[in-house]
This record gives sequence, structure tokens and C-alpha cells, in this order.
Amino acid sequence: MRFSTLKAVLLASALSAPFPGSAQTQDDVAALRAEIARLKAELDSMEARLGRVEAGQSSQTSVALPVSDSPATGVSAQTSLAPPAPSPVPAAKPEIQVTWRGAPQFSNDGGFSFKPRGRLQMDSNVVSRPDGINAPTLGWSADVRRAYLGVDGKLGGGLGYRLELDFASGNAQFTDAWLTYDRGPLTLTLGHHRITTLEDLTSDLEGSFLERAAFTQAFGFERRLGLSANYRFGDVQLSAGMFADDLAALGASGVTSNSYAFDARLVFMPKVGGSQLHFGGSAHHRELNDLTNVVQYRARPGARTTDIRFVDTGLFSASSETGYGLEFAALHGRWHLAAEGFWQQVARHGLADPTFFGGYGEMGYVIAGAAGRGYRNGAFGSIKPIRGIDKGGAGAWQVNLRYDWLDLEDDLIGGGRQQTFGASLVWVPIERVKFLANYLRVEVSDTPVVAGTLDDYSSDVFGLRVQYEF
Repeated sequence: MRFSTLKAVLLASALSAPFPGSAQTQDDVAALRAEIARLKAELDSMEARLGRVEAGQSSQTSVALPVSDSPATGVSAQTSLAPPAPSPVPAAKPEIQVTWRGAPQFSNDGGFSFKPRGRLQMDSNVVSRPDGINAPTLGWSADVRRAYLGVDGKLGGGLGYRLELDFASGNAQFTDAWLTYDRGPLTLTLGHHRITTLEDLTSDLEGSFLERAAFTQAFGFERRLGLSANYRFGDVQLSAGMFADDLAALGASGVTSNSYAFDARLVFMPKVGGSQLHFGGSAHHRELNDLTNVVQYRARPGARTTDIRFVDTGLFSASSETGYGLEFAALHGRWHLAAEGFWQQVARHGLADPTFFGGYGEMGYVIAGAAGRGYRNGAFGSIKPIRGIDKGGAGAWQVNLRYDWLDLEDDLIGGGRQQTFGASLVWVPIERVKFLANYLRVEVSDTPVVAGTLDDYSSDVFGLRVQYEF
């Protein structure tokens, strides 16, 4: 009820009050009028206060009038005349979050993510020229070893993707191009990828020398188009897959290839005390089919900038190839050890089956600036500096020694033997930037690539790499 209405009711009630009889005196009438005037003044004051509340303070101040309790509802005898203040509305969370991992990564709570990726490696090598070998790429040479651009991320629902191209040769070539599906410990991969050995699965970004061990080149370890499954249970990881040829061969004009391969790898990677151990084995079988006359095993002398191969079987006919590999590694603090061996047997129609072998042993030590070499999912990882030069430190430094052996000699096929003694120095000034220098002493024997009249000789290789990735 408004105060103006209430005031009229009270005044009417007061004026209608019964007067006493004829004995009423003028003093009584005057007192009654004074009381009515007092009540009117109080009502006017209350109405003025209510007007101010309604004009500017209704959202913060409540004015209560005493009324009788309701016997039906039991509501307290106070009624608020101002509406309650609204509850604060929380700020909406942005749908897309942006983080930085060498490049911006976009993601949302639905499991989607997108990140550009790339790497640039620039190499310079000096390969000494044995007397009598006039290959033009011996001596000093330089090249862009890798120039990758691509994207990767997740699509939600356990699906992931990567698409990457290498522009180093001047023509874009696919490297990783795949879709994955993760379901707990199981990962399925469909596309251009590989299942090979510790040396080959360790990223070229994290290698301790400019080039991988010679057997990975000689036996044709590469990505191929196929489907694989990877299952991790505890310290054991099992991978297996079926593959066609690589995308470059499948897309080449006029090339037909119905070759196919099966690959498998088993890794046991326990932690014992403060050491990470790695025991592994791999198997490879490839049916060559239409590629029966193009088998050739050879390797460069630890430098991609030269085209010379001191050991080379030449082309020979074959129907299939079967390989077996063994792996060992150990990481303890700043130290790491690694060793592998791989046997490649070639089946030939109506002829003896030759077997070739390659392997290496390596030892490395982080001398300053990092806790040690990384390791993850059956492969070596990166060296992360504790204090890079961007934070006033000197980055991370590592030294490595390696012995590498490749035997392409057989009773019927003479491809020669090559052993390499190597030392390297790695500097990581800041994360994602790396400098690498190595010296190799390459000794060959029984090789068909003769130097003058000699099939036993040696070559010295000095190499330097500058690398950036994001």
C-alpha cells in the first residue's frame, strides 16, 4: 500500500473518532487536532524517505514496513520493498587457447589442437680425396640437409594427424604424413611412417652425429605407406605393421611397384636405480615382386654433401629381403651408451642368398649445462639446457665417441667393408637451436670403388651443422 493511501486512512480514522458529550471542552478538541497534525508530519517524512530509496538506492537498500504476520504462510512481519541484487555472472572461458611451443599451438577443451612445425639443417663437410678417385663432390661442399614445413595436432576422439614436407632438394617431398588413433595403451597409425630401430627412430634433430649409422642408409631404412599398431604395457612396447613402398616411388611417373613389407619391433625399457635401460629387437621382411632387378646396398662416408659411396654392392637381382636387429642402450645421469647390430639377408632365384651386416657402438657425456640426454618411448630425445644464453648461461655441451661398421662383402657379391671412428661435439645454446661438429676417420677395404690400384684406403671427414626447429 502506498504511503499516501495509508495517510488518508489514518486521517479519516482520527477524524471519525467519537467526541465526548456536551461536556467536551475546547482543550480536548485542540489536543486532538495537535495529535492529527503530528501523525500527518510523520507520514510525510516517511513518504519522502521512500521516494529517495525508489529514486537511486533501490538496488542496495531495502525499506521494511511492519505488517502483521501471515498466519497462512508464516512469513516474518517484514516485507522488502527493493528487489534483491543480481548474482554476478562468471566470465565466459575462451573457446580457443593459445600456447607457445616454439610456435603458436591452438587448442580447445574438446581435444582439438593445431600447431605449425618445421626444421632447418644446414651442413658443411670436407671429405678428403683418396688418390685416384676424382668424384667432384669430394673436398669441401655445403648443402641444406633438411628444410621441413608442416602441421600436426589432434582432432578429438583420440584422432591425431601430421603432414610434413621436405623442401631441401628443391622439390617438395613427403616425410611424415599420417593419421593416428589412440585408445589407452594402443596407438594405430595410418600413412607414411616407419617401424625400424633405435638409431632410425631417434629423430634426426636429436642425433649425436651429422648422419645416422651406415647400415640405416645401406639397407634402405625409410618411411613407407602403411598401417601399424603400437602397444605399450608397463616397460614393454610392441610395434608391428604392414607397408607398401615410399610415397616418392609410388608417385613416380612410369613406376609400378607391388612390393610390400612387414616390420615389427619389441622394446623392454626398465628403470633400474638411477639408470634407464633399453633392450630391443626388430624384424623386417620385404617381398620385392616387380623390383627384382633394382636391389643395391651402399652408404656415404658420414656426409650427405658428397655423392661418393666407397662401399657399394651395385645392382643385383633378388626376390625378397629379410632383416633382424638387436638394440641396447643405457642412460645414467649425463652418460649414455648405445649399440646396435643388423643383419640383412637377400633371397635370390636359383642363387646363393648373401647376408650383409652393419652395426655401431656409441658413448656420450653431457659435460655441462644439462642433466643428460633425453629418452622417451623407445628412442633418444633432446638435450635441454638448464640455462641457455638467453638466460645468461652457456647452454648445454656434449661430447660423443662412435665406432661404426658396415660389411657389404659376400662370396658372390663384393660391396666392400667400411669402418668409421668418430668424435663429435654438440652445443645447444638455447632450446630448439643446435650446433654439431664431428670428425670421422673412414677406412675401407675390399671395395670395388678403387683408388688408383688400391681397394684398401682411408678418408678424413670434417662436418658442421647448424640447426633450428619449431
